[in-house]
Amino acid sequence: MSEKATASSKGTQYDQPAPETLDQIADLPILTEQKEQVPFKSLYISNTSTDVDTTSSPTNTKQQHLIIFIRHFFCGHCEDYIRSLATHIPPSRLASVNTKLSIIGCGEPAVVPDYKKRTNCPFPIYCDPQRTLYEKLDMVRSLDLGEKKPEYVQSGLIGGTLSSMGNMIKSGGLIFKGGAYDQNGGEWLFEEGGRLVWCHRMRNTRDHAEIAEVEEMLGLREVKGEQ
Repeated sequence: MSEKATASSKGTQYDQPAPETLDQIADLPILTEQKEQVPFKSLYISNTSTDVDTTSSPTNTKQQHLIIFIRHFFCGHCEDYIRSLATHIPPSRLASVNTKLSIIGCGEPAVVPDYKKRTNCPFPIYCDPQRTLYEKLDMVRSLDLGEKKPEYVQSGLIGGTLSSMGNMIKSGGLIFKGGAYDQNGGEWLFEEGGRLVWCHRMRNTRDHAEIAEVEEMLGLREVKGEQ
């Protein structure tokens, strides 16, 4: 296990980065599904963020943007997570709390179309193939599976491994474009304007924040079922 993985397991998975780090990452480039380069901050700072009208918001609050950093684009466990998000927290439900959701992977845009088909993903997907954001935000590199199977994982240990291997084989020439296999991700909730509200770093390959925890952070627990 890497030094970062060890540190994270001791309780730093929820620690927010220093303000200067958040300033530094704002202009780091990410790639859209169409291979266009955009700054990371474009996800959570609109062109009119200094004059945001919240009067039409269902919650009369600033818009929030939940950014999910996944592992490589062939990871079966992360696919389970995206399917679970799409089922339990679809865009229509996110709209009830004035929140948008985007996904960032550490692979290349070429593999995104098949990924969206496999997961039936309704959210926009971006790419950070150089893993600059992952590194700046201290996200863990480890192949540790963790001791506990999370609720969002639908397959067993062997099934998850076979799913990942099957995805890689079916990708053909794109097999090396899915991203670093030992890179883990996390969940980052930004408020319009750039304030980081909450974050959670994966400690192992099956450690995305559970759906119930995400719902609680978004204020969705009391409006569960409104689709």
